[in-house]
Amino acid sequence: MSDTQHTVKSLSEELALGRADPVDVVEEALARAAASESVFISLLEERARFEAEQSRARQRAGRRLGPLDGVPVAWKDVFDVAGSVTTGGSRVLNHPAEADSECARLAGQAGLVPVGKTNMTELAFSGLGMNPHFGTPHHTPGEGAARVPGGSSSGSAVAVAQGIVPVATGSDTAGSLRIPAAFNGLYSYRPTVGRMPMAGVLPLARSLDTVGTLARTLGDCLWVTEAMRTGCAALPEPMSRAALTLVFDENALDSPLIQGSVKARMLEVARKLEEAGIRVVRRRVSAVRETLAVIDRYGWLGGYEALAEYRDLLEHHPAEAFDPRVRNRILAVGQQPPDRAVVLYRERERLQRALAQELEGAFLLSPTVAHAAPELAPLVDSDDLYMKTNLDTLKLTMVASFLDCPAVAMPAGTDADGQYLSVQLSAPRGDDNRVLRAALAVDSV
Repeated sequence: MSDTQHTVKSLSEELALGRADPVDVVEEALARAAASESVFISLLEERARFEAEQSRARQRAGRRLGPLDGVPVAWKDVFDVAGSVTTGGSRVLNHPAEADSECARLAGQAGLVPVGKTNMTELAFSGLGMNPHFGTPHHTPGEGAARVPGGSSSGSAVAVAQGIVPVATGSDTAGSLRIPAAFNGLYSYRPTVGRMPMAGVLPLARSLDTVGTLARTLGDCLWVTEAMRTGCAALPEPMSRAALTLVFDENALDSPLIQGSVKARMLEVARKLEEAGIRVVRRRVSAVRETLAVIDRYGWLGGYEALAEYRDLLEHHPAEAFDPRVRNRILAVGQQPPDRAVVLYRERERLQRALAQELEGAFLLSPTVAHAAPELAPLVDSDDLYMKTNLDTLKLTMVASFLDCPAVAMPAGTDADGQYLSVQLSAPRGDDNRVLRAALAVDSV
């Protein structure tokens, strides 16, 4: 298989027809992974080859496990894969996993073949995807300067964007699936917390952490995410366009954060959806505006939980062992009054109810990120610019995370510089099945 732009679906069809050999497919993925720069932290050659050979044997015997049997996948380095170290993008975490994470076990049950563990922001604590320990991968379109890959699932996004694998896994606490999807022209889906099995996944903020995938098509993304959840590949039926109502949040139109190209593209997307028979209501969503105000006033809930998770680790190792931008930002949360976390938990519950009441069964349409991927070099050189850009990048995705909204990020073309833009479709907490059906209908436009 020499086509590096295979989707999961197209590769699945080739494998089912016997026109692709699982061993050849995995060998090519391993070769591309080995030749890539800063995309992977470690490769799983021995296991990948063994599982590919098992897949080949099933293929030849006519006993494939299902449509994903033999498809290579990359795992973000927060998922335990037996025998490999789960680094979390850090030099400090160095103990091999004794067993597969539940997601990896279920994906293996569906026949997916693990190729390697992908690079990421240290401890998953940034939306830009930079890592001073293992390098910063990127897949910048065009001829211009390198852009950030988005984080924290940076390596997973780049692995798919570069055609190393057709699908990769990631985690999302404040936008770590959706931001790299947006910056690399990919799809991702943030499930409601608790929908996905989290055993064997390195935590950051347990009440906000969830996991999913990045892929070139929405179908691929949902197919593999479902395999990680149940061990079986399945897709919901798209919702009828006539049955859809989308609320286009007008707060996004006048926010100083929103880049002009993002605003223009959102208006164009809304117009095209209306022309396709989907009802789009333009109005301000109070719950979104209030959520942004609460985060501005009290801070990010994930910061408080990350401090509780990693304070001992950060304080009992030399400071130079960590990315200083990650270490300092987590420890700085300890300077805040602890009662703010209690207020944030209380406000989250109130605003979750408020959003459900405001939408009344409709879906929220918004930009995924307020801007296209920023240039990498200036962010390496300036701590102040890094801090501001990181906050601006996370601003919009934090809303769905704080409210625990299932959310789908979808490519929306490019800006004048050729950089990717993205839109997000979300729904109130727990409404995953409906938002996935709605996203399939929107994506068909």
